[in-house]
Amino acid sequence: MTTTVLLAGDDSAVKASVIELVTAAGLKAIDVGGLKRARELEAFGFLQMSLAAAEKLSWTGGFVPVG
Repeated sequence: MTTTVLLAGDDSAVKASVIELVTAAGLKAIDVGGLKRARELEAFGFLQMSLAAAEKLSWTGGFVPVG
């Protein structure tokens, strides 16, 4: 399974460069929108760490996008 990297930012050119870098590394990139979405991504990361600390998810585990 390929790791998915979620990206948020307001500069389209920079996001395009990062997406190119991520995909060149063999990962999948998803542009989730503007920088205002970063707060949601941070909460998502906190959820993952909280589940790992509670031993409900591996520290190296993650979530799988569906759809």
